[in-house]
Amino acid sequence: MTNSQPQTAPAPTKRPFGIKDKLGYMFGDFGNDFTFMLQMMFFMVFYTDVMGISPAHVGTLFLAARIVDAFTDVGMGRLLDLLKPGKRGRFRPWILRMCIPVTLASTMMYMPFVVNSSYSVRVTYMAVTYFIWGSIFYTSINIPYGSMAAVISDDPKHRTSLSVFRSVGGQLAFLMISAVLPHVIFVNNKIDSTRMAIAAIVCGICGILCYLACYSMVTERIVFERKTREEIAAEKAKGGEGQGFLKTLLTNRPLWALVLGALLCLLATFLMSGTLAYLWKDYFQDAGMMSTGQIVSIAPVFLLSIIATPMAMKLGKKEIIVGAMVFTSALCFVTWMLGIKSAVIFVVILFFIQLGPNTFNILIWAVLTDVLDYQELKSGQRDDGTVYAIYSWARKLGQALAGWLVGLAITWVGYDAEIAKAGGHQSEATLQGIYTLYLLIPAIILLLVGLIFLIIYPLTRKQVMANTEALHQRHAAKKAEKAKQDGASVAAAISPEGIPPLAEVDVTALANEDPQFPTSD
Repeated sequence: MTNSQPQTAPAPTKRPFGIKDKLGYMFGDFGNDFTFMLQMMFFMVFYTDVMGISPAHVGTLFLAARIVDAFTDVGMGRLLDLLKPGKRGRFRPWILRMCIPVTLASTMMYMPFVVNSSYSVRVTYMAVTYFIWGSIFYTSINIPYGSMAAVISDDPKHRTSLSVFRSVGGQLAFLMISAVLPHVIFVNNKIDSTRMAIAAIVCGICGILCYLACYSMVTERIVFERKTREEIAAEKAKGGEGQGFLKTLLTNRPLWALVLGALLCLLATFLMSGTLAYLWKDYFQDAGMMSTGQIVSIAPVFLLSIIATPMAMKLGKKEIIVGAMVFTSALCFVTWMLGIKSAVIFVVILFFIQLGPNTFNILIWAVLTDVLDYQELKSGQRDDGTVYAIYSWARKLGQALAGWLVGLAITWVGYDAEIAKAGGHQSEATLQGIYTLYLLIPAIILLLVGLIFLIIYPLTRKQVMANTEALHQRHAAKKAEKAKQDGASVAAAISPEGIPPLAEVDVTALANEDPQFPTSD
């Protein structure tokens, strides 16, 4: 009689991290921005100029949606953290599940079905479609996408490169949409509802294709097993690593420094982008330079995409961000003091001014993975989805507040819409106010961002490397312990203690089963 032990099939070997993951992750943000950038650039003008909705009501919708997002974003993050990972990973399957719903919901926002209905019906249609797109479907694909970077690789260099490629994908989407769509959807300087609907459909299809590319090219390699409540309670009782999710989240100094720094950086960049059109057409009296200025503003991203990863590994992400913020702050202040009047000279300066914010935007997603590692070290478990959701919601809130504040700031400097409508010139005080809004105020804000990362954010290059090594050792120890326990279980199954006494063996039955079985006869 042949005894055999059940054999466990070896886990499939996952391919090494490489360019396929980087390109796939880039396509993910490309897909996001085919709906997000469309909303950022054309949602308000569509609902004001085509649907006849008051700008104040559109702005109120934005703020209300951010309040709802506080619950849907964090709720989605907790759901991701609590669900058991499937064969395709924890986060990656959501890209496939939600790519069609999110793009379909985006397309529905720009369908002029109710253009001739009552005002209340139009407002209701706007609000419902926007909430379905942004607070439900976009949340359910963006939170998994952003969280996924931490499980594609645990190597800081790989994570930095993912952050770089993500930023490149976002900027490429912005460049395509801002360069092509205005020429498509505007007819005689007015938005055309039919063309807007067609553009939304095309962007939706492109978004789906990009999401599918992300899903097929990216691989989740890191699997984190969540602890049971009993395990966490036992570790807390003996003073171990488990300190509780909520406690460590509230005391996660790197996370809240990152959130505060990102909010201020968003405020500065949105203040600059929101006043840029006024700067060109009113201060420089050269609206034609605006397109050139947009291209120059994006150009640093492609330069930084080449050098950001090696620089971050050599100098540290925190250290580079601090230097970039101080450099841009100083350059903005000096440019403000000089009072540049030449549009050509200003375009050249603009390239260097944008180095700071673009450096921040390129590295920030890699910084977030460092914060996730810190959270694991403190709590003993991964909460990638929740931490990313908190940061994502903070960014959304910052964008909404920044958009609101830009309108107030333009009014504050004395901008007269009636004069602009009549083709007249703004007062000299207003022109200087616009120049100040673009340079001096962002200089102060970006300096604060640099100080926050210098003083409050604790994760230096040395600390990040130490955290990474500590996590590697912890994971290796857990694997060794699990292997030891599995080995002990197998040994117990085949040990003499596991074999029943001879008196308990039915010899006759064995002989009947196997004629070769020896008996006392």
